[in-house]
This record gives sequence, structure tokens and C-alpha cells, in this order.
Amino acid sequence: MSPLIHHISSDETLPKSVDVVVVGGGIVGASAAYFLARRGLSVALIEKGYVGCEQSSRNWGWCRRQNRDARELPLANLALRLWEELTEEIGLDLGFRRCGLIYATDDPKQLAEWDKWRAVARRFDVNTRMLTAEAATAAVPAAGGRKWLGGVHAADDGKAEPWLAAPRVAEGARKHGATIHQNCAARGLDITNGQVSGVVTEKGLIRTSAVLCAAGAWASAFLRMHAVSLPQASVRQTTLRTAPA
Repeated sequence: MSPLIHHISSDETLPKSVDVVVVGGGIVGASAAYFLARRGLSVALIEKGYVGCEQSSRNWGWCRRQNRDARELPLANLALRLWEELTEEIGLDLGFRRCGLIYATDDPKQLAEWDKWRAVARRFDVNTRMLTAEAATAAVPAAGGRKWLGGVHAADDGKAEPWLAAPRVAEGARKHGATIHQNCAARGLDITNGQVSGVVTEKGLIRTSAVLCAAGAWASAFLRMHAVSLPQASVRQTTLRTAPA
């Protein structure tokens, strides 16, 4: 069953022109719109369906540093701090909690890799510890007869609620002056003398000199119309969400 999304209202009238048009109303597009509008730029966020109703409502919601490449960790540290600040700034619950993150495995090679990663963790002040087989099993009961060899626990990692986060961040962008246009697909870019001069939407043209494409799985198809190649792989996955009995 699809998640129950926190729906938000649309602005009925398209602006004639803005500083930036953001294409795609997932968490990336909503966040970009928020920070751009907060800086004083005029922003239009356009979404072909409803804000937060596609990939951003079906991800795991993890806000993690555990097991990331060392090159990602400065940004991951900043992101965790921003999640905490956003909740206070926007004044709406994004479902963000530093609840910790646990990985468990029955693969000795993977367990060794996690143990080795702790040296990376120390360089970036990530609070992480290895779990024994008993501790991993107590935290994450194995199914199907599997027996965990151990695990790793990052106590300060967290999660946000996908069904809340993108719509409410978009609402925060609106408080700073951004306009939000749902059921308003981007059909292409208007190009003048080799430069972007607008975005053609199914509801009309918005003049702009800057476009941020945050269309997720649709990004490569949209950009391909303008001879921009974005290597992208679409993968179907299944995930389950549990709740206390």
C-alpha cells in the first residue's frame, strides 16, 4: 500500500518570471526551493504530480553516516545538522529523529569491512561501535533461520519521515516566498541564443535564467530532450515498514 502523504495546496497562478525554477517536488527539489527562497531569490517549484508523492515517499528515510564513503562524510555531517535545524526553522514536524542505525550481517567479509570502517568514522567524529552476534540478534531478530555473526551500531544517525518531510519543507519554502505548482509537468526548456530563458510547463511558460532539475527518475528523460546526457539506472525494489505490535 502506498504511504499516506501529507498533501499541501498549490498556488493557482503561475508567475510570469522567477530567478529559479525547480523541476521536481521531492525532497531534493523541496529542499533546494527552501534554501534558495530563504536567500531571497524568487522560486517556482513545479511538480508533475503532488509534492513528495513519488520516490521521496517511498525511500527508507535514513539520515545516516554509517558505512558511507569518506568523501561523503563532510556532507553527511552537515546534512544531519541541517535536519535538526530545519525542524526548528520551519516549525513543522519532519519526523526527524536521531534514533540510531543498526546493520547486521551473517557475512564475515562484510563484518570485517564494517570493523575497518571505524577508522574512517573516527576521522569524522562518527559515533559507531561493533556488535557481537548476541547483541545484533537482540536488536534485529533474524528471520528464516539466519544467524547474525555481528553488526554495527551508529548511535547518532537518524531518520526522517518520507511522507512528511518533502511536503513540509516545501511549505517552509512557501513561507519564504516560493510558489508551488502541482499537477504541472515540465514539458521542456525555452532556449534563447543558447541560454535557458524559461521553462515550458503544461500550464504555461515561466521565464527564468536558471533551472534546477530535481526530477529523480525522470531527470535523464527530461534532460535528454536538450542533448544533456545523465547516466541513470532505474531499479525496482521492495521494502517493508514495521510498527510495534
